[in-house]
Amino acid sequence: MRRIGWLLVTLCFVASLAGCGSGPADVAAAPTAPPATEPIPEPTAPPQTEPPVDLARLFPPFEQPGVLLLEGGGRVSVTLLSAESNVSYRVRYPSGSEAVVGWDRIAPLAPDPPIPPTPTAGETVAFLKGELGDPLPAWIFFVDLTRLTVTALENGEVIRVMPCSVGDAAHPTPRGRYETDYKTEFMGKEGVYLCRWGVHYYGGYLLHSVLYTWRGDEILDGELSARISHGCVRLSPEDSRWIYETAPLGAVVLVN
Repeated sequence: MRRIGWLLVTLCFVASLAGCGSGPADVAAAPTAPPATEPIPEPTAPPQTEPPVDLARLFPPFEQPGVLLLEGGGRVSVTLLSAESNVSYRVRYPSGSEAVVGWDRIAPLAPDPPIPPTPTAGETVAFLKGELGDPLPAWIFFVDLTRLTVTALENGEVIRVMPCSVGDAAHPTPRGRYETDYKTEFMGKEGVYLCRWGVHYYGGYLLHSVLYTWRGDEILDGELSARISHGCVRLSPEDSRWIYETAPLGAVVLVN
C-alpha cells in the first residue's frame, strides 16, 4: 500500500508539471493596445478671399449736367465739359459727340452725384495705375471732382490728401490728364481778389489758394469742399503753398 500511495503522489506531481493540476489548463494572454494611428484632421473651410474692388464704381467720373436750349424751342440734356464765362460752353451730346455752343444756349443744372466710400491708399494707387500706367509718374495730383479732394502721390505712394473747391455748375472744372508747366505766386482780379501759390496745368486752370482780398492781408472766401470756383481748384493756404514749394514742374494732374 505504501508503494501504491507513493506512486500516486509521484504521478500527481508529474501531472501538475504537465498542466494537469487543479488550475485551468490554459492561461489567457494579456490584452494588447491597438496599433497607433495618425489623428484624422478636422475638416477646414476653404480660405476666404476678398471680392475684387470695383474701381470704376469707387472712382466714378464726375459729369456736370446741363440743358441745351434749341433754336426751335426744344431742349436736349448734355454734359458740360468746360466753359468760358459769358462766351461759350464745350458740351457733349448723348451720342458722344462734342461741340462748342453759345453761353446763352446752356442752362446748367446743379449736380447731385452720389458720394462713394472713402478709398484706401491702395485703392487710389490701383485706380491711378489703370488710368496712368504702371509704374506711375513720379509726381501726381489726383483731383477727385466727386469727393472734392486732391490726393498727392510721390513715387507711387499717397503722401497727402487735401480738401478742395472746384468749378460751379456754370463753370465746370475740365476732366482729363494734364501736366504742371509754370508757377505764379500771385494772381487774381485787380482790385477785387487775389489768389496765392498758383500752379498752372491747363488753359486758364490752376491749383491755387482760396481767395484773399486784393491787398492779400486776409481771406476773402475760404470755403472748401464746395463747387464755387470758375473752374480752378482751390486749396487751403497751407496746402496750396505746400504744392507750390514742393511739387516739380511736369507733375501729372489727373482730374476725374
